[in-house]
Amino acid sequence: MKKTNPAKQKKMIIVCTILLIITLAVAYSNKDDEQAPAKEDQYTPASFEEIYNAYKDNELVADDLYKGRRYEVTATINGMETGGLMNMTGGATLTMEKKIGNTIVVFLAEFERDQEEALKNIKVGDEITFEGTCYSAGSWSDCELVN
Repeated sequence: MKKTNPAKQKKMIIVCTILLIITLAVAYSNKDDEQAPAKEDQYTPASFEEIYNAYKDNELVADDLYKGRRYEVTATINGMETGGLMNMTGGATLTMEKKIGNTIVVFLAEFERDQEEALKNIKVGDEITFEGTCYSAGSWSDCELVN
């Protein structure tokens, strides 16, 4: 029987726990009784730093301002996963990181199947710009790479 490295096992448990929390947050934020913003209200200029700080200050107010709207974000790829619960329809979920002040913020960006070919041209460590729908500072979906 092969022994598992305890440090590696602990790291996997932490990663799985974080992904579970994010999955639950996304599931909770996508309630059926909420309506998407009107088409003309889909894009409001804001930086990732503004969005992050708003969610850090007051999530309820930030949801009113940013949730369900599309923004452009530039960040560094920390990890890339093509399977799991977050990706039932194909594509990939990228773990992204962006430095804000002295804090490194880690968040998820979900790309659909139609972005697979474009995603084959990037790798962990690359800085990319994408446009995506904000569901919280830590959760972005329907992302598309921006050239």
